[in-house]
Amino acid sequence: MSFTSDIKKEIIHLGLNTPEERKAALSAFVRTSGFVGENDGVPSFFIVSETENVAEFFMSAFSETFNTELTVMHATMDRMSGRDKLLLQCPVVYAESILQQLYLHEDSVGIDKRLVPTEEDMIAYVKGAFLGGGSCTLPNEGGKTGYHLEIVFSDADVAENFCEMLEELEMLVHLVNRKDTFVAYIKSKEVISDFLSVIGAEHTLRKFSALVEKRDRANQNNRAQNCMAGNADKTAIAAVKQVVAIKKLQENSMFSDLSDELKQVANERVEHATMSLQELADYLKISKSCLNHRMRRLMELAKKCEE
Repeated sequence: MSFTSDIKKEIIHLGLNTPEERKAALSAFVRTSGFVGENDGVPSFFIVSETENVAEFFMSAFSETFNTELTVMHATMDRMSGRDKLLLQCPVVYAESILQQLYLHEDSVGIDKRLVPTEEDMIAYVKGAFLGGGSCTLPNEGGKTGYHLEIVFSDADVAENFCEMLEELEMLVHLVNRKDTFVAYIKSKEVISDFLSVIGAEHTLRKFSALVEKRDRANQNNRAQNCMAGNADKTAIAAVKQVVAIKKLQENSMFSDLSDELKQVANERVEHATMSLQELADYLKISKSCLNHRMRRLMELAKKCEE
């Protein structure tokens, strides 16, 4: 089961508490997964759903709210997803009245504030929108995809109002035009966590938090390994430079005039070229700072040989 399915399943499990919440969710569902039109010149609306439990949820909410049933017009196979698409129609005789109550009538623009006067109603609208046009993807094993939650709308004004609504609920969301649709999306794992918390999907939130924590630990381990590898590369490069410089110094008459301590460090550096400075200091039984001092002196003398 995908993470999107997990979220939708929990939204359905949570349900909608009041007629006002059901109307808000139904209106959002039509905006994201349906269309308003006419049947023989009479206003009507249709809902399309690829998910049976989502369709059943809204059929039940519709019946409970308006005391009438959505009609299953027909089911077709979606070639892209391989799933059956259910086409549900509002009974024509009740359509105009119901469209007015859902603020989907001909003159409505965007999301009417009267539909979502309270925070609970706004959250219900968000739930309905996600059930109709929402998806959430997580980073894959290769790390080529990131965190991404989106809800797709067919109307620009509705999409803009939806983003404003999420901002009222203290969530920052972005909006992009994708072909003939308008997509409200979130890429921040922190804001996705907020989204799940706001809609009350606590079970899915715990699962998401665990996945984020696991991925963050893996990223930290990778950064630590990369850092260690980088430090190892720097150590190796520094050692090579030291060995090259010391060999030049050994070929110069100046080398014979060095103190026994410097000669020892020079010879052992060449002999143990792969050792880090700390490892070489331990081998020579001197402190690292002492070794650093002697190595700097050797490098300075080697530069003089080149002059």
